[in-house]
Amino acid sequence: MQETGGDFARWINVERLGREPMTFDIVATEAECRALAETLGIIGVSDVHAWGSISRRSLNGQLELVGHVKAEVVQACVVTLDPVPETIDEEFKVFYTFDPGDLEIEEQEKVVALDEPDLPELIVAGRIDLAAMVSEQIALALDPYPRSKDAPELRDEDAEVLEQAKKEQGVHKPFANLKDLMSKK
Repeated sequence: MQETGGDFARWINVERLGREPMTFDIVATEAECRALAETLGIIGVSDVHAWGSISRRSLNGQLELVGHVKAEVVQACVVTLDPVPETIDEEFKVFYTFDPGDLEIEEQEKVVALDEPDLPELIVAGRIDLAAMVSEQIALALDPYPRSKDAPELRDEDAEVLEQAKKEQGVHKPFANLKDLMSKK
């Protein structure tokens, strides 16, 4: 998870979380929005609001955070560098664990699809930084190729390259070439 820095942090103690879910509601201040924009490397962020609940999963003791984040962001156009506004409105689910063993990957050639849950985040000192989670969700929701309305049209070959890049983002294979690298030793 991305470190949000000292200007935007919301710690919640989950060490004694019982059977009942714990709710959260975060509204970022203007200063926190500026810090978040700087962290994300974009022009601006405003109206950040995140809410949801954290509950203990009975099967494995992990925590499940289910939430919703809304924000207004401004990025630079990839062609003209003009400001491109965007509304983020995303639901998300994140898992957390107290056990470092839960972070190990058992299958070397496992393909992680976008609809599968990620590995859980490790809980350190019994606390979760909700601001870091919000920052990550906003970063994941950002348009990777923001274009202003005034940007020139793409040439056919550029459009094909852009479409191919978008398709490749569909399935993430982080360890796809690991076997080849290990055999070169």
